[in-house]
Amino acid sequence: MSFCQLLALRHKVLSIPIEDHFDSDLNKHGFELLQLCNKEHLFILNTLEVLDLKSLVDQGFVLLGVSANSEALSI
Repeated sequence: MSFCQLLALRHKVLSIPIEDHFDSDLNKHGFELLQLCNKEHLFILNTLEVLDLKSLVDQGFVLLGVSANSEALSI
């Protein structure tokens, strides 16, 4: 993935309302569909996988030296 694609992934992952996964009226089955790279890839994630992906993306950007705070400053 290019850096731009990684940024898009981070934006999509951070915008997932994880609270909805615990409310059966808002997310009946507890799954999230995530499309990546101009709809070339489709992920179907359950609640635990969403939480793991959020953690993985956060840790990956910390290792790259790019944190969420620095992106907010550049906007």
